Amino acid sequence: MPVLMHLSDLHFGAHDPAVCAAVQRLAQRLGLDMAVVSGDLTQRATARQFEQAARFVQGLHARSTLVLAGNHDLPLYAWWLRWGRAYDRFAQQFGMDQEPVRQMGSFYVVGVNTTRAWRHERGSLSAAQIDHVARLLGRAPPGAWRIVASHHPLVAPDAADRAHRPHRAGEAVQRWHVAGAQMLLSGHAHHPALLEAYPGLWCSSAGTAVSHRLRHGEPNSLVVLGLEASGAVPSGQARTAARWDYDSDSGEFICVQRQALGAG
Repeated sequence: MPVLMHLSDLHFGAHDPAVCAAVQRLAQRLGLDMAVVSGDLTQRATARQFEQAARFVQGLHARSTLVLAGNHDLPLYAWWLRWGRAYDRFAQQFGMDQEPVRQMGSFYVVGVNTTRAWRHERGSLSAAQIDHVARLLGRAPPGAWRIVASHHPLVAPDAADRAHRPHRAGEAVQRWHVAGAQMLLSGHAHHPALLEAYPGLWCSSAGTAVSHRLRHGEPNSLVVLGLEASGAVPSGQARTAARWDYDSDSGEFICVQRQALGAG
């Protein structure tokens, strides 16, 4: 079964080593085709924290990885880096491309950077970014699972999360739906949720994967997307999204929710 693991808000520097090890064990058991990390790899964007995050991502042993920067990955206290060098430390570990595109098997993932060097927390999307992602979605291979990943959530599961959406989020979701997007992956709010924004367009926001910075009373969690054989759909393959939470008693991640998303 093709498997994509989506993690967000690692916050190395405020991480739990036991939870990190549990994520890597789960990744080994599942055998990842792709790992998507949607930002906030670090707590304070230090070189050491990026090194720790890079070692963790490498330890997932995914066949392909897509990593985005979050607002915590831009220097806060080293303010002088925000003018022209805001992504330098991120790039040293994860490369210069802030909007990577990855295809691995059935998964076609377009990354979009919603962070801005002059903002501490709130995200934004430009008209050019929205157009660019729409064009990339149009180039997806036939039959691919067309996914867009961002740090900030483009759809709010409830009223409390609306302030986390980046500028132009509504316009982006509408355009990308028309362009063929089938899944939006995000983080930032530490609030795991799955909802269908438009028919056929699902939105999955991840909780914090390995950090102590838990919110909303939620445990550490991550999301696993998969395709599995199914006689219930004409294509013979069904897409699924599963939420896995960390269980402190067993020291492992367990599947707590699974949603069928339609034919693959």
